[in-house]
Amino acid sequence: MTTTPETLFPGSLRERLAGVVLALLLLAAFAPTLVEMGAEWFKHAEYGHGVLMPPVALWMVWERRGRLKGLRRSGRGSPWAEIACALALLPIGILLLLGEMRLSWFLKPFAFVAALGACIVILYSWEGLKALLAPLFVLSLMCPIPWRVLVGITLPLKRHATVLATGLADLSGLDASLQGNLIHVPGISSLQVVDQCSGVRSFVSLVSIALLGSLFWKRHWLLKAAVVLSCAPIAVAVNAARIWLTALLSVRVSPEAAQGFFHFFEGFVLFAAGALALLGWACVLGAISARREAASSTPPAPPPFRPDRPLLRGAAAVFAVAALAASAVGAERVRDRVGDSVADAEESERMDAAFQALPLELEEYRGERREWDERTVRASGADSYGSARYVDAHGRIYEVFVGGALRNDENFHAPNVCMPTAGWETLATAGEQHPLGEGDGPAMQRLLLQRGEERMLVYYWFQAGDRLAGNEWDVRFHRLLDLLGGRDLPPTLIISVYVSVEDDVTAAETAARRFLAILAPYLRTATSCGGIHG
Repeated sequence: MTTTPETLFPGSLRERLAGVVLALLLLAAFAPTLVEMGAEWFKHAEYGHGVLMPPVALWMVWERRGRLKGLRRSGRGSPWAEIACALALLPIGILLLLGEMRLSWFLKPFAFVAALGACIVILYSWEGLKALLAPLFVLSLMCPIPWRVLVGITLPLKRHATVLATGLADLSGLDASLQGNLIHVPGISSLQVVDQCSGVRSFVSLVSIALLGSLFWKRHWLLKAAVVLSCAPIAVAVNAARIWLTALLSVRVSPEAAQGFFHFFEGFVLFAAGALALLGWACVLGAISARREAASSTPPAPPPFRPDRPLLRGAAAVFAVAALAASAVGAERVRDRVGDSVADAEESERMDAAFQALPLELEEYRGERREWDERTVRASGADSYGSARYVDAHGRIYEVFVGGALRNDENFHAPNVCMPTAGWETLATAGEQHPLGEGDGPAMQRLLLQRGEERMLVYYWFQAGDRLAGNEWDVRFHRLLDLLGGRDLPPTLIISVYVSVEDDVTAAETAARRFLAILAPYLRTATSCGGIHG
């Protein structure tokens, strides 16, 4: 009897061995990502639904175990699909490394789901992926939404909810007025609608519920899309009702009645009402539409048997193992390089001293130091900072903020994001190539903002070592090149200048350019590598 690899290693044993090896390597490469993602679920309420997704996905896989066994017994499709997915593990590994390099942390969770899908194809071919596509989709819902996408959702939700809440307050006789994200109500201090009260938590949770329910709802996909899209107006209405009730309780009962446990309980009850409204809307759509025929209870027919090609399948499995192993090793090395979560105290002190060296007397400008609370500074991503407020002879105000980050696990919140979250509306944005004069300045970003009757010009740019850039992505890209090249990573800085607009914008721009030109030499000294590193 001729001995072959098939007789030495039966097909089921080979598949199980390959599955165990791939699972272990997948865990080695993405275990830190899964731990970080779990921390995000409990740290941020808008991601809290993620903890429910893995058990649901595991239950769905268990329900499909018969189809997977059938695939083992009846043969599989072309091995070229497995080879393609094994090759796809290389760019997926690159996404993991980019996430570890803090180019964007949110790349890593989605890379995990993609790698898991590739491993399923390697073990069960395309038929297996089709069988497990729904559980993979559920797992994708556990991945935190990128922060910038979340901010893009937060701003319009907060604005619409604030406008609606102000209208409800007027209808209830509170005589409320709106200014930016501040609701002025006679008898109490103004209500500020912060990001936590934007309704984004309700929106993300409602969308997750709707998407999860659509997997089990036997209706046309247009009806499912209508239910998912309805989450936005429901979230706005729920949050507007919460803001209105907060104002009503503060005036009619007491400010304490709208805080603490009562505020939390009020949000819980209103979210439950929003979930019921979503369910009711789905029932209405289902009632007015024709029910689709129930899916057959008999299991789907197995794919036709095709002769096995052990060499091609073996090559795909070996390449997948090598790609995952390389990703795990590369991710560990990157974490060792950029994973510091605590800034060096001595270097932070040197950076503080360099920032504090900005003079308070600048020709006709008179300044004073500004102190920021520690929570705000940390939220901005800075380990050290310097801030001063200047006033010219005409009473125009100029504020300067210089923040520096020594850690590599945080990103700066730029004014184009932070200011709108504080209620400022962006009227105009543009790039200023050389506002510091003489053609040697950085490519600044310029914003024109308004909140109520107050307007402001904002100029800001980023710096890494001696490299200046108008946007953080340019700095991140070059820091990535430094990391890949084995070079030292200098501190990352953000420099922001805020100028009040008290008359026309042109006059404010002229005044801002003059102030920047006078401030430029001192900024170069304070932010230079020599000034920071000593």
